[in-house]
Amino acid sequence: MNSANRRAGKEKMRFFWWRALAASLLAMTFASGAAAEWRRAESANFVLYSQSGDTKLREQSALLEDYHLFLRALTGVTEPASPNKLNVYMVRSEGQLRGIYDMPSGIDGVYVANSAGILAVVNETAAGGGQETLLHEVAHHFMKQYRPLPYPAWYMEGFAEYASTATFKKDVIEYGRPSVGRAYALVQGKWLPLDELLFAEVPSDRERMSAFYAQSWLLSHYLLRSPEMRPKFAAYLAAAAGGESPREAFATGFATPVAELERALRAYSKKPMSYTRFKRVSESARPAIAITRLPPSADDLLLLRATMEVRPEAEPGLLAKVRAAASKHDDDFARRVLAQAEALHGDPARADALLGPLLAARPDDSELLYFKGMRHLRVARDAADGESQYRLARTSFARAHKSNPDHWQTLLRYAEALRADERFVSDNTINILLLASELAPQTQEGTMNAAQLLIARKRWEEAERLLLPVTGDPHNRGLAEGARRLLEAARARGRPVARSPEPAKDGAVAKE
Repeated sequence: MNSANRRAGKEKMRFFWWRALAASLLAMTFASGAAAEWRRAESANFVLYSQSGDTKLREQSALLEDYHLFLRALTGVTEPASPNKLNVYMVRSEGQLRGIYDMPSGIDGVYVANSAGILAVVNETAAGGGQETLLHEVAHHFMKQYRPLPYPAWYMEGFAEYASTATFKKDVIEYGRPSVGRAYALVQGKWLPLDELLFAEVPSDRERMSAFYAQSWLLSHYLLRSPEMRPKFAAYLAAAAGGESPREAFATGFATPVAELERALRAYSKKPMSYTRFKRVSESARPAIAITRLPPSADDLLLLRATMEVRPEAEPGLLAKVRAAASKHDDDFARRVLAQAEALHGDPARADALLGPLLAARPDDSELLYFKGMRHLRVARDAADGESQYRLARTSFARAHKSNPDHWQTLLRYAEALRADERFVSDNTINILLLASELAPQTQEGTMNAAQLLIARKRWEEAERLLLPVTGDPHNRGLAEGARRLLEAARARGRPVARSPEPAKDGAVAKE
């Protein structure tokens, strides 16, 4: 074969190769399109939304349930499971993640708990499928739900890092192994002074924040796995829970200079680390998991709905996005999400037109009744004399609560709808807010408002117990400061304080 023929042959082979590759990519596109259908998997403690197939979705749900049992064993929690399951969204890009909750780039997951809702979002295209990030966020939720105590900032993150390194094998969970990323940061980066880690605010610049996370993980590992340190650490946490300042609690619990603990920690970082095996329950007893395939409209509307779940205030452009997406579909899911958007952020008349038929078909649907109450509450907030709208809101919220007594958002908004009523400053309102706080202790609106009413009714010690866990929130300094001011007012027992207490908004926990 001459050179021209050889070139022609090579070009022909290249053509066939590219055509085969194109066909393969086209087949993958169609396959991924089919696999991209959103699914909802509900288990005992979680509702997981994912575009994975049924098999992987069952594996992920079983892993989460195993992890929940592991966290119970690790922390000694024996209380019944929360009636409100954690919603988890597995997304496939950083853009989708940031669309639900705005945050800096380079973040793989976020846990959000505020007065609108509670959820975790994880980018499953991150390293390791985002599993470590997912476990980190679930650990935050678990501790805030079942052990809402005034933990120092370093331990809130350190515990989540310690728990999230759990590795799942066929019949066991191994935990306590080194966090590769955090260990690397300790070796390569500059350490924060331990005094700063223990007592200062969480750093905001990326380099020092990396050191904060790494040292928080290492210190948690040291204190939780060292027999001689565990009782001292328990005494330290008990002192903090009792209201002692961070430095006072450290002195009470450890009874040693910070410099001595820092030397011990640096020495610990150079030693081999022990780990523990925990039986994986799902291997012998598969958890009950119900998988539902969502309609095609979920492709356009599910993540917008998730956004509304954690955005108490209207976000620019969000309503327009929901309206545009819903206009392309004609099914109950699209109508429901559009009704939610109109009730929470849009046109009350449009909300009525959408909610009417939906409620006619499902008159006891607690979520729809909640949206109906929000439609009236929003009008009442802006009205010069909104009492009639407040009454209508209370009626819908009361029906929603009767249908679902565990929906804590309904309780918060019912209490708000009482503000124009003389019954607001009453034990009944306090009990409503305390129930909301008990159901969702990681959301702080009920806690802060209940504390203010308790102070107004001179129930000082109850107010103190409510406020202490909020004063150390490392992710919302404004909220923590508002709680500290209220705590000053409670401890003043009616005497004037230097600054008037102001509650602050609650927020999110993102994994660096």
